[in-house]
Amino acid sequence: MKNLFLLLTLFALSASAIEYEFLTPQVVVLKFSGRGMPNLATVGNNIVKTGLWHKENALLRDKKGNILRKADISGFNYIVFGTPFKAGEKRNIGCCILQYDPERPTHIFKLNQLGNGVRQKKKYAYMGAWLGGGAGALPLKHLAGKEFELRKSSDNKCVFKNTLRLRRNAPRYKWRIPFTGEEVLELDYSSFNTPGKYYFYVDGIGRSMDFTVGPETLNEAFYIHARGLYHKRCGIAKKQPFTAWETPECHQKVYQGNFPENIEDYRKKKGSSAHGFSDRNGSVTLRHFDLIPGKAPSFIHSRPLTAPGGWHDAADYDRRPFHLRIVSDLATVYLMKSENFIDGQLNIPESGNGIPDILDEAAWGVKHLLAVQQKNGGVGTWFETSSHPGPGEGGPHKDRRTYFISAPSRNGTLEYAAAVSTLALAMKKAGFPAESDKYLQSALKAWNFALDYKNRLITWFRVKEKMISYSENPALAGENLLKTALNLYILTGEKKYLDPIEKEEKQILKSFNRNFWKWSPLSWMILELFPVKEAEMFRQEYRKIILRNGDKMLANQENAYPYRTLWYGSNEPWVHSMAWGTSHPLRRAMTLIAAHKLTGNEKYLTGAYLANDFHNGANPLGRSMTSGLGKIYPAAFLDLISYARGTGEFVPGITPYGNTFGLDRNAVKMVYKGKENKLPIFRRYVNLEFLSVPASEYSVWETIAPAAVTSGYLIEKPALPTPELKKRKPAADFRKLPGYRALP
Repeated sequence: MKNLFLLLTLFALSASAIEYEFLTPQVVVLKFSGRGMPNLATVGNNIVKTGLWHKENALLRDKKGNILRKADISGFNYIVFGTPFKAGEKRNIGCCILQYDPERPTHIFKLNQLGNGVRQKKKYAYMGAWLGGGAGALPLKHLAGKEFELRKSSDNKCVFKNTLRLRRNAPRYKWRIPFTGEEVLELDYSSFNTPGKYYFYVDGIGRSMDFTVGPETLNEAFYIHARGLYHKRCGIAKKQPFTAWETPECHQKVYQGNFPENIEDYRKKKGSSAHGFSDRNGSVTLRHFDLIPGKAPSFIHSRPLTAPGGWHDAADYDRRPFHLRIVSDLATVYLMKSENFIDGQLNIPESGNGIPDILDEAAWGVKHLLAVQQKNGGVGTWFETSSHPGPGEGGPHKDRRTYFISAPSRNGTLEYAAAVSTLALAMKKAGFPAESDKYLQSALKAWNFALDYKNRLITWFRVKEKMISYSENPALAGENLLKTALNLYILTGEKKYLDPIEKEEKQILKSFNRNFWKWSPLSWMILELFPVKEAEMFRQEYRKIILRNGDKMLANQENAYPYRTLWYGSNEPWVHSMAWGTSHPLRRAMTLIAAHKLTGNEKYLTGAYLANDFHNGANPLGRSMTSGLGKIYPAAFLDLISYARGTGEFVPGITPYGNTFGLDRNAVKMVYKGKENKLPIFRRYVNLEFLSVPASEYSVWETIAPAAVTSGYLIEKPALPTPELKKRKPAADFRKLPGYRALP
């Protein structure tokens, strides 16, 4: 605990509010607020180089906790001395007195802050640092070939040794902008699997923070990620004993609306199109808000429906069709690795009912849709209102907007059928036939609605005094058609459900190859788990794409960057497309767990473990990517529920979008002021909250659920959460957390 306390404590030494931290005995970083510069006494102190970087932490709050449209900026002044400090030595550098303590961990060690399991075949930590503009990379190449030690935390004894190895040089984008700006060494401890708590030590450099080897690390990661979903549930009060981040119940009532659920149809179509919105001149673009009234309808269907269920996203209280992917993925990963999931694993209200908690969470994702399914089987899958809430409006229970359900369409209802039938399969495997049948019957009704062409959604709207027509795509989405058909055949044994996929074989394959990048990598895993002779062609196509993508990811993970991440290589066309969480390692690693399930090849599982390491801190920023996970984690981001808590610690289990490759224009204006091109790309995690949405927001389906699915697949031995995890309480002030001003 002593070392952890020292790691998480910043060391204020003077009234000037300058804090400092040693990166090595020869390199110190001064931390200060604002854009000012500390005055250094360079004479006699042998300072040979300095570097500077200004970085926003979040938006400023006033004394009442109200959010301001101003950046809270920290400065980092890196100082390189010609001679290293000795243990306990003090030096007066003018602005403050520095004293070196070799027992304090240094942030140049980048590692999985929770730790590793015992089955992981390859395990690496890294050393590296960028010292800001003017100083560049911390020189480390000269240490390659030197020995590092793995020491036991309890008695400081060395239990493992190996050689520091130099990773590849950091690439530059278009030969100009560095991706990491570091010289990176790897610490390979792959052959060490003895459970316990340890730290790394390099003579002349220092020690790392503590970490754990043991199966409990993966259980904790899954717990935190999956409970991010629980904390975003709609229609239920979150309270003790399930969480200390309490919120009252919300959004119990909803009205039937008539707006379409397919967001892609709101964009103007090129050329002639048989679907979407049109006026007399052709296809048009609309805002969905233009079709949703601001208050309860006065027309005949004005009776509100009670429909708790589903999840909110970061800055919205709607419930989207995209969230059906979560239901399918949670149910599918259970079917893939049912031995990893048990009842009571997540400490949620359903714990203790005998059903594995992961399936209870999946069931919450369709609870509201079951409640609004119409007698003919149709389901509106988008719950929306007339505008987005603002950051100062309070929690979801204070939302006074009226919410409406989208009109049932064939494709929306089919997407629901695909998800709810996958949940039915998982419930059947788990040994709960009554639950399975409940979801099966709903799926059958939805299937019959979707297959009836007469149910195609065609309607008219008056928008700003213009008449606009809407026509649903006449074709059913191939991925959902195949998925639902297979599920229903497997559940009922009736081959009639396979007839539509035989008739639509070409259309399904065309859709698969054209749109697979939009789907979850687990979308057609059912083909492998329950092989069906009539669908063998689709199974082979699915395997081909998953394995091709998986092999390319593994090659990039090993060779593209100094830190092992799954992102595109530095010269690939899509390398710039980092926004909205697309580069998140656990999201991308879903392809690798799919490939592992398809082949049993250990290389894919190892790649997923290494993605988990990167996510949990073995990355250039040296912090985990999920709130509440590890020791240094995101402390502020765009989250309306957390905003309602004032300055208390933000909700745990939330994975913000993060890196955007480029820099948000508000950040350029408020913080970087024309110097953004000097900032390494992997350090461009801008956080101005609602002023930097592509970086600071998140969604339950893009970042939270994929992290839960991948970490759940990696579990080595499932266990109930520890009392410490269940009783965890929020810090009083998120600005005091180490991740608020973590070293860049």
